[in-house]
Amino acid sequence: MKEKARQWLAVFKGNPGVALAVLATGSVAFANNANPLAGAMTRIQNILCGVVDALTGPFGAALAIFMIGLGFAGLIIGNRNSMGLIIASIAGGALLLAAKTLGNTILGATGCQ
Repeated sequence: MKEKARQWLAVFKGNPGVALAVLATGSVAFANNANPLAGAMTRIQNILCGVVDALTGPFGAALAIFMIGLGFAGLIIGNRNSMGLIIASIAGGALLLAAKTLGNTILGATGCQ
């Protein structure tokens, strides 16, 4: 195995044009082939975009309001530790409702449109 590698290297070392031709042929061969995972990745992206659309719509708003309500209900019954739940639900609700915009800003053209 090592001997074959040495022979190939000797061919390339002696004639740099051969190495250039091999690289050019390989790049053309790979450029013409489509990505074999493109179909699967498109389906996965569609699923994720569907989840994001569902959560950033009315369901996400209802979930955020429900969490804030639970926090205030905890305060009403005397749980002083529920203030953290209220703060977390406000921050989480804001992030939940802005998830699509933030994702499209970060991902650009590959995000959900």
